[in-house]
Amino acid sequence: MTVITMSRQVGAGGLELARKLCEDLGLAAFDKHMMLRVASEVGIPPEQIVDYSEAEYERRGFLDELFRRSRSVAEFSMWIGSPAIGYERRPRILDEYDAVRMVRATIQAAYEQDDMLVIGRGGQAILEYKPDVLHVRVVAPFEERQARLERDQSMTPAQARRYLQEADASTAEYLRMFHHIDVDDPTLYHLVLNTGRLGIEGAAILIKATLALLPRREPDQGNAA
Repeated sequence: MTVITMSRQVGAGGLELARKLCEDLGLAAFDKHMMLRVASEVGIPPEQIVDYSEAEYERRGFLDELFRRSRSVAEFSMWIGSPAIGYERRPRILDEYDAVRMVRATIQAAYEQDDMLVIGRGGQAILEYKPDVLHVRVVAPFEERQARLERDQSMTPAQARRYLQEADASTAEYLRMFHHIDVDDPTLYHLVLNTGRLGIEGAAILIKATLALLPRREPDQGNAA
C-alpha cells in the first residue's frame, strides 16, 4: 500500500503536485468524502462528521490563548436514553479538539485500508511512526508564492502578501496547538521540496523515487505496522 502525507505552504504548488501524484500513483485524496466512507464503516452517522483542517482554523485571539478556550465547530442532535426510559434528541456541540480527534481517528482508520494522500490536517504527526508512510513538505520562495496567488486568484500584491502571512501563521498555530509539532521542523519529513527550484515535475520524480525506499505494506498488515 502507498500512503503519503503532504504539508504545504500555500502558493507552493502543493495542490497541483498532489493531483499529479494521485493520478500517477492511483492514490485517493483524503477528504470529506473519504471521511464519510470510513465513518460509515464504523457506524458513525454522516451528519456527525466534520473535516477540520488548518484551512478551516482561524487564529486565536489573545483571550482564547490566555484562557485556553475551545471554540465551537459544529452542532448536531443525537438520541440519548435507553429502551427502559425512552429516548430523546439532545443537541451536541463539537469543539475544535473533538473535531481534530475525529480527523485523527479517521486518518488512522483510512491508513489501514487505503492507498491515499493526506494533505495537511497534521498527517505528518498522526502517522509519524508508520514506517511505510512517506512524509513530504512542499515549500517555495515567498515571492513565487505571492506571484502564484496574484495570477491564479486575481489578488493584488498587498492581498496576496497578507493572505500568505495569515495562512502561514494559522497553519503553524493549528499544528502547534492540536498536534504539538513545529511545521518547519525538517526532522518530521523524509523530503522538504522547494518547487521554486524543482518545479512540480521534479518534485514528483523525487517523491516517487523515495517511495521505493520505504518498506512495503500489504493491505492485511495494517494492524502490525
